[in-house]
Amino acid sequence: MRPLYQEGQIERRGANWVIRVRENRIIDGQLKRVRATHFLATYAQYPYDESQTGIKRLREELAPRIKTILTPINQTSGTTNGTSTMPLAQFIESSYWPRLQWRQQVPVGNELHIEPSTVKGYKDIYKNHVKNTPEAKAPLRDFSSRTGQRFLESLPQTLSHKTHLRIKNFLSGVFTWAIADGVLGGPNPMDGTKAGGETKRSAPPSERAKKIRESNDHAYTLEEVATMLDKLPEPARTVCAFAAFTGLSRSELRGLKWSDYDGETIAVQRKIWKDQVGAPKTEAREAGVFVIPVLRKILTKYKKDYPEVGDGWIFRGEKLFNPLDLDNLSRRGIPEHIDGAWFGWHAFRRGLGTRLNDAGVDGKTIQSILRHADISTTQAYYIIPDQKRAAAGLKKLDKIVRTKYGIKA
Repeated sequence: MRPLYQEGQIERRGANWVIRVRENRIIDGQLKRVRATHFLATYAQYPYDESQTGIKRLREELAPRIKTILTPINQTSGTTNGTSTMPLAQFIESSYWPRLQWRQQVPVGNELHIEPSTVKGYKDIYKNHVKNTPEAKAPLRDFSSRTGQRFLESLPQTLSHKTHLRIKNFLSGVFTWAIADGVLGGPNPMDGTKAGGETKRSAPPSERAKKIRESNDHAYTLEEVATMLDKLPEPARTVCAFAAFTGLSRSELRGLKWSDYDGETIAVQRKIWKDQVGAPKTEAREAGVFVIPVLRKILTKYKKDYPEVGDGWIFRGEKLFNPLDLDNLSRRGIPEHIDGAWFGWHAFRRGLGTRLNDAGVDGKTIQSILRHADISTTQAYYIIPDQKRAAAGLKKLDKIVRTKYGIKA
């Protein structure tokens, strides 16, 4: 087949703008040239006429999206019978990244949507573990299941099993896209491969690794929260109080506006990751959050010192009144005041789930408070086991067994 270098034809179909192209697809095991149509935008977003001038303007405004669609199609000129001669690294950089960039623009709630933080994680994996390997320089068509297994086994086995799994899943996603886009014939070479890595450390971890692990496992106690409220200056004090008593995530805390608070509940309308403002992660996250009386008093006092200005962000910087950088706050404005006993923002969310569980609140209610879509997430990651509580429970069971059932040792 001749190369597919093309610009596509833009036209209006009903309420949408689309781009028509010819692309290679694998049908019944054979590579065939087919006509295909890709969605670009709604007409309501870009109400231009279909004249040459209107189409030219539309092409200019939608250039990034059009590039995302056309790049992998045009690069199928390097394929033979659905098996690409393009190196893996080139495919990731020229086709997979644009695909993920497009998926970030898909509205939240759609299965195709992907979070910017997830994309950043993928790019870190690629940079640190994939990019400079021999496998990354080899053609896609030469990457077999055996290649995938050898690659996983070549990774440092001192890395955690979770890290190995993330690397494997990243590559699996790359090949899934290559197959779906007709650049590569199936099956996915990462299917059936097994990730290695340590599930239990045999050697003492480094101080940095130890700190990271402690942060990932920690759930703040009420005593720790009380210490923060006693010792931290503003605005760190109120930010921590809000995190501790509502369970909002770091990105949700940054996205709060005074207009979201009615005196009793806080409506989570948005999240902010770095400089990107987006909708809440799931529909469940949009639920209103009850503000307990003690937090209401803290907010009332806080608002006197930090009145509403600019766009109305609750937690804001003092110079430009932009959303407060919580990463900077956690590095510079918190640890020094609490003797370094800082385990990150997410430990507040785990802490709230764990303390509610300790207080006897049922799992479904905790799920509702934390706004999880699935209760299994709540139970697996936000209720941290407590050895003392477990021991107390077993002692209580021992007493019941002996007194009620007369079982003796």
